[in-house]
Amino acid sequence: MYSKAVVKGAPSMQSPYARNSALSYQPTDPLRSHRSIADGTTGPIAFGPFIVDLGFARVFRDGQEIPLRPQVFRVLQFLIQNSGRLVDFDEILAEAWGGARVSKHTVAVTLRELKDMLGEYGSWITIRPGYGYSLEIPESEHLMRVGQHFRSQFSRSGLDSALRCFEQVTEIEGANVRAWESLAGLHMEIGFLSVRPPREVNKSFLHAYHRVGVLKGGVTAGLQLDRAVSLYRFEWKLTEAESELRRILQQNPKLIRAQVHLAVVFYLMGRAEEALEELGKVERADPLLPALAYVKPRLLLYCREADAAAACASQAVALHPNSPLTHITYADVLDLTGDPAALAEYHVASTIAPDIPWIKAHEARCLARQGRSGEAMEMLSQLQVKRQHEYVDAYPLAFLLEALGERDDAFHELERAYTERSPMMFWLDRDTKSDALRNDPRFAVLRDRVASAVA
Repeated sequence: MYSKAVVKGAPSMQSPYARNSALSYQPTDPLRSHRSIADGTTGPIAFGPFIVDLGFARVFRDGQEIPLRPQVFRVLQFLIQNSGRLVDFDEILAEAWGGARVSKHTVAVTLRELKDMLGEYGSWITIRPGYGYSLEIPESEHLMRVGQHFRSQFSRSGLDSALRCFEQVTEIEGANVRAWESLAGLHMEIGFLSVRPPREVNKSFLHAYHRVGVLKGGVTAGLQLDRAVSLYRFEWKLTEAESELRRILQQNPKLIRAQVHLAVVFYLMGRAEEALEELGKVERADPLLPALAYVKPRLLLYCREADAAAACASQAVALHPNSPLTHITYADVLDLTGDPAALAEYHVASTIAPDIPWIKAHEARCLARQGRSGEAMEMLSQLQVKRQHEYVDAYPLAFLLEALGERDDAFHELERAYTERSPMMFWLDRDTKSDALRNDPRFAVLRDRVASAVA
């Protein structure tokens, strides 16, 4: 099920403790260069599943601070700064104990305390009697860090590279729970951005999700939320998704991302007032939540509250200028009112995420609507070529074709989107872009098919 492709520049698979790391392109990577830390790096660094804040001498795991004696922290810091090499007794005394003379027993006790704190990762610290001490970070951890780096890029190529990294970790360590958790979350992001076929994405997500459950005897609240989202996004099971989201919120009332998804489900079930009320609660709890920035203005737009949607979307762009989703949403609002500034917003989104096809389709549609059909046709041709070797969501292509006057082709693409179960398809009857197609009898037929498929 999983590809064995190797990430370009990724670490060699010859040894699970190889030091030749793909992180070489990150010049400030603290775990590869103790010199960079010694020369002034004092902020938080990633260390396996831990965050070590060198400046404030604090250690966190999964967001929870781990109490640590100052001396234990100094030993941890010294080992991190010298990871991958053997340090002798005199050196650790000089650096971690400030030159104070203590017994080897004291050092051993401190290291034992540190290993206990690291739990299952304590084996990364090795003690070689008569030689010294070392911190050896497995190859899988370097792959995890590279994968997280790629995952944060919000691009198709970044997601694909992250996927290969996490898959390689599961090949090296089949029971690495963090890798399977990362894979599950990554598949949800891939599905959200519609860069792979929805059914394939959901199948891969469920495989990773169940694998975590087997290895861990249960899943985190975050993964439970992902499963609830998959119920409506990929399986179109709104009632089941609502029930699951309510259960998650009952058990984890501070997981406000779940409230955003609950609002989306309410809206899809025709309960717009409840949806906006739920988003109001989210806004009061965390007005800067990224998901709120594109969900609220979009729901307002689909409720045809254009002025409120415009104000909300404009504020979202100001708060989250690097998110293509906020620019897309603002562009959709401007496009509804015929504001030519919509094109600039679509172009910004396309520039931020140049390899996500459906964003290009939105920009091309706007070009066509503004009389620049030649440019729109050129972008359509590029998307059609791209479709020959990668997934391109049919839903946005339908509205591009409609804007170019190709109505029959537009409905063909909507049929394809329905067959492929595009996550965008269940917005069909609410999407403002559908307005140009509503007078066609084929639209009502397709709309009713979607409605009957959504449980």
